[in-house]
Formats: sequence, structure tokens, C-alpha cells
Amino acid sequence: MIIFILKATISLAICYAFYRLLLVKESMYTFNRFYLIFAICFSLIVPFLPTPFDISIKDSFFPEKALLASEQYLENNAESVSSQTLLVQAQIKAEQVTLQEERQFNWANLFVGIYLVGFTFFLLRFIVQLKQLISLAGKNPNIKKKECTYVLLEQNILPFTFLNFLFLNKEAYQNKMIEDEIIYHELVHIRQKHTWDILLVELMKIIFWFNPLLFIYKNAIQLNHEFLADEAVNRKFKNKTAYQWLLFHKVAGQESPLSISSAFNFSSTKSRLVMMGKSSSALKIKALQSFSIVLLGFLMISLSSSKPFGVMKISSIKDYEDLLSQGFREDNPYHLDLEKLDLPSLRKAYLALDEKEKYKVTEFPFFDEITFEKLTVLQKAHPEIKTRILYLTPPDKKSIKPEVYEQWKKTKNITLTINEKESSIKSLENYQADDFAMFIVRETDKKGFLRKASYSIDLMTHEYYHGKHHKATKKIGIIQAEYPNSDIVQVNYHIKHLIENEGKVSKVFPDNYEASILHHLKTLDPATVDIQKQIKINYEPAKSFSIILRTAENKAITIMNLPSI
Repeated sequence: MIIFILKATISLAICYAFYRLLLVKESMYTFNRFYLIFAICFSLIVPFLPTPFDISIKDSFFPEKALLASEQYLENNAESVSSQTLLVQAQIKAEQVTLQEERQFNWANLFVGIYLVGFTFFLLRFIVQLKQLISLAGKNPNIKKKECTYVLLEQNILPFTFLNFLFLNKEAYQNKMIEDEIIYHELVHIRQKHTWDILLVELMKIIFWFNPLLFIYKNAIQLNHEFLADEAVNRKFKNKTAYQWLLFHKVAGQESPLSISSAFNFSSTKSRLVMMGKSSSALKIKALQSFSIVLLGFLMISLSSSKPFGVMKISSIKDYEDLLSQGFREDNPYHLDLEKLDLPSLRKAYLALDEKEKYKVTEFPFFDEITFEKLTVLQKAHPEIKTRILYLTPPDKKSIKPEVYEQWKKTKNITLTINEKESSIKSLENYQADDFAMFIVRETDKKGFLRKASYSIDLMTHEYYHGKHHKATKKIGIIQAEYPNSDIVQVNYHIKHLIENEGKVSKVFPDNYEASILHHLKTLDPATVDIQKQIKINYEPAKSFSIILRTAENKAITIMNLPSI
């Protein structure tokens, strides 16, 4: 959003600077009118326009792939934990991080609040002015003419128009004290529908009230309306000197206080008098019009979404996920091969996300400077070292036997939860056995003398299962490297998601944890390790970590405590 606002503002500023330096000095008022309106609309949509001479890099090199479901690829090892447990633990951690974020001061919410205050103020201001004009037209005498409706006011006010209404002072109109040139001037505003220009800019001001350029544009548009009306008056009455004298003597007149109307405005009389004495050659006008088109084309190429400031921008969650998906195997969306990734583009996409978005995307925590450096080195070591990242897979679905399901309905000593919400046993009547994708039965109280055993049953519907496990953020389970002799080194990364000490996140992991993993995967030579002995260091949780070495024959597993870098 910030990039969008910045590019729109740059476009508005450049277009206005061109208008101010060149166009406003020439008697090409009709062209200037449409130039100003087009410049506003163009500047607000140019960030979304595709570059006409550029093909999206993402579409060319990162085509979307349909990810297919597959079997579970995580192997059991000495520190194995069930996938279901790990996913629950990962979810708990994510919720804790979100809660911690919410407790911190949220600048995004502050800016949104400020924007809404300004939006509400300008919207109410617009509505009030609109109601005032409608009220003036409804409560005062109306005289319908061929081209418009005269509204006669008691207030001593100069003529002004809104849509097809011409507001006049009643006494001055009845006594024929309003000059014909002034009446005709206001009728030009109605004929040329100048009110619609003003209404468009007012709506833009409501939405983008924080951008002062829109206020400048509105003044420029209204002044150009005066030039157009003055030009029409001089063409009609053919007495430019008399009209200029009339304007000069009306400078001290009162003006309409309503900014959404077209008033007979004398505050810019000097500019209007100057412009009446100017004329521009047809050749000069054509040259400026052509150059305007060139300028807009340049802005479109420079500021369009596919090539902002000459650099491809990747800023959405979808872009990040599309890039990361290039590493997943086609037969398994939970098995990622490092050598398939475009790491520089992936890092750029991740760093473009805001902090909340980073918690919503597939886990890949290797983007800080030192970790990314180690990751790049490890990727270049392919095929001597084949690095893979194995993500936690959803638990397999379980079917409930109909007879078991019927027995549950008749059992009173059961505590039931459906989709992680407590429910009464009678709730089972609303479902069939095949409505559920998962069930877990636990004995909560053992059978005793004259006492039946008690159980808790956790059920999960297919829809809830899909949302919780397939739409949930993917978490890394294992990081592994395969070496030329087919030995494999694995790091159980999923233990970083474990919750300890009454729900508090464990702090046992050393600094530069991810960088240390990648560093040792690159520098370790499994062939030199004595698998009969454990490599021991003075183990301190905050300074070292464990890895698992599986030999090609899978004869032995050696746990080594390696230091952090």
C-alpha cells in the first residue's frame, strides 16, 4: 500500500509540474480540462497497470504447480514425536506469537485509525455541503428555464452553479442588476458540466484526503473552468475590454462558501485577466499535446506494477508461496529440495511481507544475513550435498466403525469435544460416523470397584480437519543433507516448536541456530565420524545442538552435539 501511494503521488506531482510549467500558460483550456482529470485518474491506476513492453517475470519463470497429496515422509528416530502432536504444538506456538503481537503497540492499527478519522471528516463535510445545496434548491423559489433552473436566494451572494441549478440573489435578479455577462458565464459552467469535474475531485479527496496534491488539482481545475467560461463570454459578447473591466470591479464581491459548487469566483481575477490577453499557435498546442502523451507513456512504464522504478517487485503472500513451491516435489507437497529454489527472489519476497504476513506463510526461516549466506553456500554444494527440508505432514484420517459410534451414543461416562469445542453426547445424533475425519479416545479415569471407566473423545469433521491441517501454515519437521556415500545427517528442527514450562516457548536453542545447522551440514564429513562413539562437547543448550547421523547401511545412529557458530 505504501508503494502504491508513493507511486501515485509521484505521478500526480510530475503531471501537475508539467501542467504548471507549460500547459497552464497556453490558451488550450479544453485540453487542459481533460488533462487534469485524466492525470488524477491515471495516477491512481498506474500502479496496477502492466507494462506494455514487459512480460511478467513471475509468469515466465515461476509457473504455478498443482501440489499433490502424498504419503508421510518423516522417518521415526530417537527423538520422534507424532505428526499430530507436533502440529498441535506448532499451532499453540503460532497462537502465542499472535497474542504477543497483539499485546505490543500496533502501528498499523494507529495509521488505519488516523485514516478513518480523516476519511470520516471529509465524507461528512461533503455530505453536509451537498445537503445545504439541496436544501437551498428546495426551500427557495425556483424558476425553470430551458437550460437550467434558477434558484432565487435571500442572501446577498454572488451567482454560483451546481449541476443544472443557477443560484442567484433574488433582489438583484428581479431588479435586473446582474450583468448578462455574469449570467452567461455561469450558464457555461452548466452547459459544460463543470460540476461533475468538481464532484470527481471531491470524492478523490475523501478517499485520499492525506494527499495535498488533490487539493492543488482541485484549485487548478476550478481556475481552468473560469478560463473556459471567460473564453465563452468573450466569444459571445465580443467585448473583451468591457468584460475585463467588469471583472476588475467585482473583485471585492462575496463568494460562495460551498466548495463543491461552481461560483462566479473573483479570487483569481488577475490570472483570468492575463489569460484573456493570450493566444497560442496551433503548432505549439499540438507539440504540447504530443509531449503530454509521451509523458504519460513514460510514467506508465516507470511506475506500473510489473516494473516499479525499473525493478520487479514481489510483495504478496501469493508471490512468496509461488516461489517457495518451486522447491516442493510434484509427488509430495511436504518434501522440499533446496537446489530447486531461486533463493534471491525468495528472500526478496519474504522481506517484502509485513510482520503479520510472515506468520501466515510456509515456514522458511533462513533469510537473515548470516543464515542466508550459509544457505546459499549449501545450495551451491549440490549435487555433492543434497539438502532437503521435510515439513510436518497432516495426520492420517481415521474412520469410525458404525457399531462403535452407536456405542458412544449410549455411553454416559464420556466427555466429548467436536472440532475442539466441548459438546454433549447428544450432539452425536446430529452426525453420522463417516462425518468425522479424526477421532482420539483417551481413558480419563480407570475402571475401579463399582466404578466404570471414563473416557474423553475428540472428534474432527472433514471440513475442520482440512482447514486445520491442510490450510494451516506448514512447519518444518526435519532438515537433512545426503552425502556422496549415501550417509544422511538430520536435524529435528520441529523440536523448536515444542512448548515447555506451562505453555512458555522453550529458550534452549542457541543464537544463530539456523545458520549453525546449515554451516555444519556443509562442513561435516560423515565418512570421518566414528559411529561407534558419540562426539561430545560440554553440552550447553544455549551454545550447542544435536544432529542425527544415519549411515548408508542404517547400522548405527550417532548423536553429536555441535557448537553454534
